[in-house]
This record gives sequence, C-alpha cells and structure tokens, in this order.
Amino acid sequence: MIPISNYLDPACLLKEMPSLFQKGWQFVSMTDELANDQDFVTLDLPGTAVVVQNFAGALRAFRNVCPHRLNLVQTEERGNRPLICRYHGWAFDSGGRPKTLPPRQEFPSGGDDERLCLQRFHVEICGRFVFVSMEESPPSLTEFLGEFALVLDQLSRVIGPLTNQGTIAHACNWKLLVENVLECYHCGFVHPETFVKGLGIGKKAIADVRIALGHSSSHFPKSPTARDALKARAVAHLIDREYVHESFFHVHIFPNLFISSSEGAAFYVGHAVPISAGETNLRTRFFAPKIDLDDRAQARQDLINRQAVTLGKQVIGEDKTILENVQRGMGAANRLPVLGADEIRIKAFASAYEAAMNG
Repeated sequence: MIPISNYLDPACLLKEMPSLFQKGWQFVSMTDELANDQDFVTLDLPGTAVVVQNFAGALRAFRNVCPHRLNLVQTEERGNRPLICRYHGWAFDSGGRPKTLPPRQEFPSGGDDERLCLQRFHVEICGRFVFVSMEESPPSLTEFLGEFALVLDQLSRVIGPLTNQGTIAHACNWKLLVENVLECYHCGFVHPETFVKGLGIGKKAIADVRIALGHSSSHFPKSPTARDALKARAVAHLIDREYVHESFFHVHIFPNLFISSSEGAAFYVGHAVPISAGETNLRTRFFAPKIDLDDRAQARQDLINRQAVTLGKQVIGEDKTILENVQRGMGAANRLPVLGADEIRIKAFASAYEAAMNG
C-alpha cells in the first residue's frame, strides 16, 4: 500500500514528478483539440509546463517557457494562436527555434544557439488520445500502453463529438481521485440516485478485470432499474450504435488518465492533474457516441447529451465531497487503509506506483 505520507507531504509530490510524470507518457489532450493549424493545449505540472502546438498539421511538444526571460509562452489551457511569447515577441517555429527576434538586442550565434530554443519533448498519438513524454529516449507510446493501445484505439473509433469540457478543482491529492474511480464499492453509498437508481450500476461486483503495465480496466455490470423502459424509448435512436455493452466500462491509464463508457451511449475522459500535495485539477471531457442521426434524432440526442453532462458533473461533485474529507482523514490517520476484493485495481495501482517511485 502507498504510505499515507505520500498523500500529504509536498516533498513526495516533487519526487513523483520525475518518477511518474516525466517518465513514460503523460496524456495531454484529444486530437480534436489540436485539429487546426496553430491550435495548442497546455499542461502545467509542478516544476514542468508543457505546450503541444499544431504546425500546419504536425504536432510538436515543448517546455512552455521562453528561453529569453522565462515567461510562459502560451498562457491559456487551450486556444489558437502562433507560438509567440507575449513578453518580448519571440516567435518559434516547429523545431522550437526562434524565427523572429525583435531588434535592439544581440544574442549569441543568432537564432541557432540551443540556449535560445524551446526545449522539445516527444509527442505521440494513440487513436484520438495525445500523449507527451519528457524523457530523452522514451519507449514508444505503443510499448508504454501495451495491450491498452488497442483499447484506446477501439474507443477512439466509437467516441463521438465532444459535448462538454472543463476543470474542477479538488482539495485532495491526485492519487485519491485515481483510486476512487477504480472501484464501485462506494457507489451504493455515495451515488445511490445517480449511479445505482439512474444507471443501474453499483449492485454487482466488479467484472472482467484486466491489469497490465500499471494500466487496468474493468466492467461494472448493470442491474435492472425501474427506469429501463423509459430509458430504452429515449435512446431508441441509438439502437444501431457500434459499441454496446450492458455495463459501465472503465479504463485507467497509469498514472492519472481514466476513460469510461456508459453502455456505449455516453463517454467520459477524466485527467487528474496534480497542483500540490493537497490540490488537484480534474480536467473533464464528455462525449456523445459516434453515430449518424437525422435532425429529429439529433435533437433528441442533444437533450440526452445535456442530461449526461449534468449527471456526470453531479457524480463528480458527490465524489469530490468524499475525497476532500478523505484527504482530511488521512491527516489524522495512524495506519494504512484496508482493501477488499472489489478494490483489486487499487492494489494494482499501488503496486505500479511503488515500482515507479522505487525504480
């Protein structure tokens, strides 16, 4: 099990950065967010700032810090603008080299000196998922993902358009967010209306668990609910969707990315971004299923999409209240938690975490 101090100690978070987040591959965004020339997405981690930018169709990743006076180059979470520092106007090309140096200054070796260039990172794509590696010579993303590369590729084929995205601040350690979504033992107590009555999830034990390379997945089987007949009529237009399963399917990509599918009718991508030992920003993305619909069916689906986002945010809010309380409880605890059989994926996460921290 992970020591309690690792959820509380700022020094531990600083050790996690090179051991977990700057090794291997870190999720940054979906390809949809980087589809156009000059689209960019940023990711801020303690001690590291990353920007991924589209240069005429080619994605490039850099440390998001201007080498001149160390200003952040792109300052928003996502957007569309050239890679130009807002401080002195330094503009950078797809190789991270300055292509425009405003006059009145002389710098060594013109624009070819490495000290004047942005530090470049590796960027790779699996399906619609964009990852960055800060290692000098990382394994390929396919090697890092192992058998879960196929899972992400398959999900990418059935996930439809983005319906909502945002960031929800949590006053707790990032690992608590990860561990919380790896089990549904808590669903009957924390989500009685949303998950149990609303989705029929939480009464049955975890099933079809897969664990490899620190990543994991499982199905949380569905139980019949009083709302099933009404729900079936409401989503009748989705009967021909490609991806159908009678469960809540959940995937965790180590260390901090999670993806879920509700019967193939709604999808969610969550990204737990650590801010401090006791603060995490949860980046949320909600998606509709990929299916061609006529105008009448699309109007019905638009309503369902809004309802799915409302339900998803309510679930996140219910978890947030508990997780922030757990963070406070850890500060008063004097022994490790006890895990049951349904929490097998938490045990796998703890094992992968310990191996990475000690590796």
